[in-house]
Amino acid sequence: MTTSPRVVLGMPAYNRPDTLPRALETLLSQTYASFAIVVVDDKPLPEVRAIIETYQALDHRLVYEPNHERLGMIGNWKKAFDRGRELFPQSEFFAWVSDHDIWHPRWLEVLVDALDRHPDVVLAYPRMERVYKNHRRAVRRHFQTLGMTSPLDRLRASGYGMTAGNCVYGLFRSDVLARAGVFRAVLAPDRQIVIQCLVLGQTIHVADVLWYREVAGMFSYGRQRRMFFPGRIPLHTFLPVTLQHFGVMAWDFAVRGRGRPAFGRAAGLFYAAANLWYLVKRDVSKGWIEFARKHGLMAPKNSGGAGDTAEA
Repeated sequence: MTTSPRVVLGMPAYNRPDTLPRALETLLSQTYASFAIVVVDDKPLPEVRAIIETYQALDHRLVYEPNHERLGMIGNWKKAFDRGRELFPQSEFFAWVSDHDIWHPRWLEVLVDALDRHPDVVLAYPRMERVYKNHRRAVRRHFQTLGMTSPLDRLRASGYGMTAGNCVYGLFRSDVLARAGVFRAVLAPDRQIVIQCLVLGQTIHVADVLWYREVAGMFSYGRQRRMFFPGRIPLHTFLPVTLQHFGVMAWDFAVRGRGRPAFGRAAGLFYAAANLWYLVKRDVSKGWIEFARKHGLMAPKNSGGAGDTAEA
């Protein structure tokens, strides 16, 4: 590659030779061309290597790096970012992409334009559709903090409106993502990294449907532990997730000072504590609502009663 791309797409691949060609076709067909794709393969298979080599012969923007030993999901996601930074240190933007989803041809063009037009925005992500095995699709709700200049306002809003699994597949400013610490050895690491980016800047949601996300299975923390840690599962992952995230945020912003020059260590500790407080309040509120519905004190969900929240 003669010039450094503005965007690096990191693909943490794992055992999907059936969908990898489709994913690569939609990514390499983007109307915005200044990007590279770094595929970090956590379960190298001859079929996957053959697919990559076929596309490498057609497009020089593709890089393939098989792991010599399995890292697990967290390690593989982190390596995809780290290798992208090492190979293309001048790149401005970064996005994680999967080996099984589908992207609209204008996905990257629209997100780059959003970040170019809004210098205070650190993350842009599009409306998406969840694709199920029976081919049903449902557009998910959106969340953004555009115009919110206070980190506290952004943290408060995230407690109720953010779906981190959608946001984390958006387009980040690479330098902000590096300051936020990328993926850490905690449960719900997608939420943790997006939250720390929210402290550092604003997010924007693009209303166009530009990403089609395959739904593989039901969410559970037990499943996350198995996927994230192929060896020994760290004991701290059995703590409440809110405490795990508080610890990482306090360490990064209060101890290491990663919020500077925007804010100092004392403010960083305050933001970590505020985020913990907002999430505890949210969980207590949700628990009360579930109790009230169970005992007939509130209309059942989706019945049209007051207080229900509809999601498309």
